[in-house]
Amino acid sequence: MKKWKAIAITAIMLLTCVGCGAQETAAPAPTDNTSFAENIQSAMADKDLAALADLCSYPLAVNGEVVEDKESFLALGEDTIFTEERCAVIAAVDVSALEETKAGVIMGDATPNIIFKSVDGNFGITGIN
Repeated sequence: MKKWKAIAITAIMLLTCVGCGAQETAAPAPTDNTSFAENIQSAMADKDLAALADLCSYPLAVNGEVVEDKESFLALGEDTIFTEERCAVIAAVDVSALEETKAGVIMGDATPNIIFKSVDGNFGITGIN
């Protein structure tokens, strides 16, 4: 059993390293959009404010207001970010069908939504509406 556990941990570490290298490329592949969107869905489903904060590119817009940094984002609190409607909309997004627009990749057909795009070669959330 310990052997399988060690193999599983090694495999996860290798996959993580491969993912890190892929994010450093100048033009991320569409599958990176999917992976990043899945990370957003996971943070929203878990209502993990710290994980979502780590996915943001600062400054970003939240409900029409500019949030300058991670600390300010965290200070907004879970009730502001994890509304029932927003969580349901993000959970329902088909991440395999996401397309990039001029504004970035928009998760959600209307408001509420989450917008992300490549910023300095890395994906980051730039808007939460």
